[in-house]
Amino acid sequence: GTWESTLQGRDLDGNLLTFEAYYDTTLNITWLANANYAGTTMNWSTATTWAANLNPYSSGIGGWRLPTTVDVGNNGCSYTNYYQGVDCGYNITTHSEMSHMFYVTLGDKAYYDTSGTPQAGYGLTNTGPFSNVQSNFYWSGTEFAPDSNNYAWDFGTIFGSQTNRYKANSVYAWAVHSGDVGASTVPVPAAVWLFCSGLLGLMGVVRRKKEAV
Repeated sequence: GTWESTLQGRDLDGNLLTFEAYYDTTLNITWLANANYAGTTMNWSTATTWAANLNPYSSGIGGWRLPTTVDVGNNGCSYTNYYQGVDCGYNITTHSEMSHMFYVTLGDKAYYDTSGTPQAGYGLTNTGPFSNVQSNFYWSGTEFAPDSNNYAWDFGTIFGSQTNRYKANSVYAWAVHSGDVGASTVPVPAAVWLFCSGLLGLMGVVRRKKEAV
């Protein structure tokens, strides 16, 4: 995956030594670091309301939402074949913030390759810097156009599939925020810490020699 180069840590709780969110420089959105911050599953209506009213870590930052899905053609599922989906199916790397996170950012694999052959190492094998990422289904904030009253898009990290789900079902929700939010810091590389500690040690040796003279 690309997460080591495309995700930047963001502080939400006032402690610059920890990251409560990560800014995705490719998608220009900020993901909560805790992928199950709600601590429970929810139906679609409850999940969208939860995200909209979120004030994570008492940060004072509102405007959170669920990840979006682009319904290509606004006609429900579109795919060349179900194993190489456009907006529905497996191995989707665009048209969805969740599928991009799974396939591109984290580098995880679908149960099927693009020819429909089961492949080893599928599923949520890498979670990057995030915590509590569930090997399960996550809501999208986008309703399913053919029946928006009853269905919305979702993404399954179990097999790497994207499809529609009945809104009354309870699955997980991962909150995101458009753009870059939260405080950022530039971590000091380990080599710099070692150099500084060595320099301080050398200064101590010189001081002791002066005192001995």
